[in-house]
Amino acid sequence: MVSQLAKRFIRRFLKGFLSGVGLYAGFKTVTALVKNPFRERLPNIAKEILSKDCVRFAAFLGLYPSVYEFLVRTIHKIRGTKDGWNHGIAGGLAGLTIVLENPVRRRTLSLFTISRALGALVSTLITRGQIPSIVHGDTLLFCLSCSFLVYCTALRPHLLPKGYYYSVLKWSRDYTDDNLNQLFRVPGEKFLTCNEVGLHTDSCTSHALRDLIQSWPMFAKLYLPIHLAPVLIFRHKLLINRPAKVLRSLIKNTVMSTTFLASMVMLAKYVVCFLRTTLREPPPLRHYIPAVAGLVAGLGVLFERANRRKELVLFLIPHTLYALFVWGMEKHILPWVPYSSVPLFALSTASIMHAYEREPDSMTPLINGILRYFVGERVDKSKRAIKLRTESELM
Repeated sequence: MVSQLAKRFIRRFLKGFLSGVGLYAGFKTVTALVKNPFRERLPNIAKEILSKDCVRFAAFLGLYPSVYEFLVRTIHKIRGTKDGWNHGIAGGLAGLTIVLENPVRRRTLSLFTISRALGALVSTLITRGQIPSIVHGDTLLFCLSCSFLVYCTALRPHLLPKGYYYSVLKWSRDYTDDNLNQLFRVPGEKFLTCNEVGLHTDSCTSHALRDLIQSWPMFAKLYLPIHLAPVLIFRHKLLINRPAKVLRSLIKNTVMSTTFLASMVMLAKYVVCFLRTTLREPPPLRHYIPAVAGLVAGLGVLFERANRRKELVLFLIPHTLYALFVWGMEKHILPWVPYSSVPLFALSTASIMHAYEREPDSMTPLINGILRYFVGERVDKSKRAIKLRTESELM
């Protein structure tokens, strides 16, 4: 029995560790190409793989699923029963392995899992009829998060993760930290037109329409690999069996996602532009202007499929939580606790692993697919419906 547990532990660890090395190397390569697509050679992958950071990342991806599986079997043996508590306790204890990660990635993963745990909890409560379902609730929550994040981008960028803030500026195509300071943040004596700070020479409406068209190819390059990766990793059998239908779905999903992001960015910029020009006031910008712009821009999520909207909300929530956390510390409402992300991650993974085993419909197909790859199939054999639902949502 012990030798069998040890073999399973080692096998699961090696799968997770090697997958972590591959993901790390792939991420470094793609990041280098995105930053400079015309570079003459790829980064030194061997050096990246042997780095301490790569080992920490891979070790976590190896340890979490192997410790989780070991604990599920051990707890079941001790308690003598199979229920959701086994998976919740094992998921929480295994989550403590996040301590191996570097502080930045540990914080990011903690916020990611918190949002997923909250999403799973709300979905479960709605399914059980304990809270009412709100029509277009995902869209409303997305708009509210978008409103807050656009406000932070325009007026309080220090509340956002630095990488996320500069990604937003890159998506905008013409905003920079310097011209945002000049237009929105630093007090001035007169109203500044977009032309005066070098944004555009034509009208705001003409610029918005042209910007929408010109940004579309850039966002298509961003979204194609995002939609392609899950197909190749988790649904390659479906691709082999039904290639034409999967490819049509891939093209359709890429087009809709690209249209969503292009329209969202355009609306955020255009509404700010329109309200500024209407008021014609010197900077700083009134606080409600970027908030209203974000609220309107969030409606672009309606271009996405309904089941994708939940995933997009869960993408924004970690950034929103981070900004609120920084704001709370700034106002001395929240204290700084070293390693606080470790217990938060553990609590979140306890909820997520319980949901994965007992309430899989409460999580998105992407999260179900990731967990199935790393921790294995669910113990409950009634998983066929999940697989069929996942395949139908791909279509």
